[in-house]
Amino acid sequence: MDKKRLENFEKILRDICFKIKVEGRKIIKNSEISPAQFDLLQILYFRGEKRVTDLSLALGITKSTTTGLINRLENSGYLKKTKDEKDKRVTTIKITEKGKNVIEEVIKARVVFMDKVLSKIENPEKLMNQLEDLDNIINEVRNCEKD
Repeated sequence: MDKKRLENFEKILRDICFKIKVEGRKIIKNSEISPAQFDLLQILYFRGEKRVTDLSLALGITKSTTTGLINRLENSGYLKKTKDEKDKRVTTIKITEKGKNVIEEVIKARVVFMDKVLSKIENPEKLMNQLEDLDNIINEVRNCEKD
């Protein structure tokens, strides 16, 4: 594929991801949760409890910024901090039911949006299969680059 087509392909994927994200973010728009806090909650929801350092790395932000996000989310009841029994310096962060509910509301909104979109596509199953293939190939390439 030539460079122009590749650039266009990347742009299309970026635009699609952005539009789906914006659609889901409408749910949190009038809540006390910021987009950065939502990103942190998503990590905990999908990957399970994490240490502050792991969250910082996953979000690509400093530990101090991550700590600020965590403190605000904890004060609002969206997550819980626990100290490691063996090493009190280590703090583990876990999402609460309240936090899970927010993520699930956003997922539900995205699913409704995607249902509307896919209902306008002639063969949504074919598209799904191709997207699954693309996802698998991306994972393969990423894993090869780690080696």
